Amino acid sequence: MGALNLVPDQAPKKDPSTKTGGGGGQGFADLAQQIYQDQRADAKSRQLLLAMAYVITFQPTDNAKEQWRNLRKALGRDDRHRYTDVLRDLIGHDRPRYVPPDERPGGYDPSKRRCIGPRLRPYKERPYKGEQMTLPERLAQQKRDAEDFRNTDNVCGAPGKHRVLEKQPGTGWYTWHWFCQRHQGDAKRVAEQVKEQNAAAPEPIPNAGGLLPCYFEADWVRLYRHYTWDSWEPPVYGIRADDWPIPGKEPVPQRARLRLVTGGDLEDE
Repeated sequence: MGALNLVPDQAPKKDPSTKTGGGGGQGFADLAQQIYQDQRADAKSRQLLLAMAYVITFQPTDNAKEQWRNLRKALGRDDRHRYTDVLRDLIGHDRPRYVPPDERPGGYDPSKRRCIGPRLRPYKERPYKGEQMTLPERLAQQKRDAEDFRNTDNVCGAPGKHRVLEKQPGTGWYTWHWFCQRHQGDAKRVAEQVKEQNAAAPEPIPNAGGLLPCYFEADWVRLYRHYTWDSWEPPVYGIRADDWPIPGKEPVPQRARLRLVTGGDLEDE
């Protein structure tokens, strides 16, 4: 793996007031500002992007192995998971991919995995056996029942057992529709309805990862394969998050990037 270096015409100019030897402080500050302002970057992405920017601007070297040792040192060790390769984990986290809403961090919601089959009668919470409710308590319970999602959405709401995939025609993004055992017939009917639409849908536009190629130039397909698995294939939309056609959002302007000089073997694990 080659050493990380600044593209010559993008290298920060030397500031006589600093002692970094190459204007590294200003260069890192500029990069850090861009990274922190990038709303696509989560905590893991920022950790790796900032570490790479720090190593490039403050510890320049033409020795590839030294560069990657510096990067691992900058990342530190994950004391909570002693046997986790932090660098491998972070680069794997940046692998371009599509992540459904309920699989994103904090996105899991059991209520979204409940049966959406039609209700036959209004939902009414049953009181505990032998429980006697006062009039105000009954009125409060009736209000809660009326506002329950099973009544407002007119859905079954039982825990889902069967699921049906629906892909969006323009983006390929998909959602799961859940059905309980009682509404298995509805699940089959909906599956038949979306069968043709799913077959015509494109490959999902990635919505996660792909930030490293936005800031650093390198053979990222090779790197992603090295740090994930050899059979990984890049999405048809490219590996840079800047290039992905996200509906409702303007294209991201081209930015100056740092370069990973190719050549040499990948680092020893």
